[in-house]
Amino acid sequence: MPGIDPHTLVIIVSFQCLLVSFVLAAMRASFPRTIGGIGLWALAMPLFVAASVLYSLQETSPLIHVLLANSVFLTALLLLCGALRSFYSLPQPRPAMLAGFFVAVMGALAWLTFIQPSFPLRLTMMSLVGVALFGHLAWLPLRLGRRSTGSVITGLSFGWTSLSCLLRVVSMWGDFDRPDALLDLSLLQVIYLASFNVSLLLGSVGFILLINERLRRVLEYSASYDTLTGILNRGAFFKAAQKAFEHCRRTGRPLSVALLDLDHFKQINDSHGHAAGDRVLKAFCLRVQTVLRSTDLLGRYGGEEFVLLLPNTRSEDALHIAQRLRDAVGAAREALPYTVSIGLATLDTDSSTLDELLVRADKALYRAKESGRDRIEQWAP
Repeated sequence: MPGIDPHTLVIIVSFQCLLVSFVLAAMRASFPRTIGGIGLWALAMPLFVAASVLYSLQETSPLIHVLLANSVFLTALLLLCGALRSFYSLPQPRPAMLAGFFVAVMGALAWLTFIQPSFPLRLTMMSLVGVALFGHLAWLPLRLGRRSTGSVITGLSFGWTSLSCLLRVVSMWGDFDRPDALLDLSLLQVIYLASFNVSLLLGSVGFILLINERLRRVLEYSASYDTLTGILNRGAFFKAAQKAFEHCRRTGRPLSVALLDLDHFKQINDSHGHAAGDRVLKAFCLRVQTVLRSTDLLGRYGGEEFVLLLPNTRSEDALHIAQRLRDAVGAAREALPYTVSIGLATLDTDSSTLDELLVRADKALYRAKESGRDRIEQWAP
């Protein structure tokens, strides 16, 4: 097809891939390690550049422009699959399985290059490999990506490449287009090469959007949840609790609060170390959450003190929940035993603010600790 220079295509895709690799390398250096796959994707991009250069060296030995080029291309493609699987925290295929797949593909290519040379069969085989691997790259974000902008762009980009690989096979064996070499630029060959270049760039842009979407969720979570225990932090708890308090006051519904304090927690830290103390805090929060209802709010008040908001809960019901919570802690089988003191307060006509209600719960908690700890006290005028 006149007007198409294969070397120009190589230069374009090389520049795009290297730019994406640079951006991802910078992101890997500054983004949380919990966001997986960034390094693998950044590594794959220069390999695509190397494969493009090797493919263009048609005047050299087939060892270079066929075997070496396809081995580099296949490695890059497998790295992209590994990157997305890592991003979605999916298990990676066993190394032996990947090695077997790689050896099988390259062995078949060597056979069709040197033993029984056949460019149509080589092209068909690598196109079918592309159908499978690009299809996998399309399926992962569309299936697991919550239909976000990044997942749609990534999925559709690689989905189109998978489809173009399939059309390449159909066109060849349907006698619509039978190229004699990789850079025999017939109309369908140009469409395939152009679509691959564009989809690789758009898919990488989509992956960058996926990373940023994940980072935003991580930051939103960090802003609202305590990193150690996984429950609401103080600021997020009071923001949600204030809305619930105002709703209950406006509608006349009951509401109770509880302050929970782990007894003698300083002794646990002093005797067993802060790591053991952290384990106790996490275990305690897990125990509490087994008792709570979906509408209840649990937050970290500070140190070993926690606050619990119980919407639509009268004082007798709050006492029952607190007793179940205390029993759950007492039944714990953690290595370090611990107990909890609980102070309760319930909304009444004299409670004008959430802070006043918490002050009453704090007084009840103080009475529980003064009375011997490991007990529940309710505030009373």
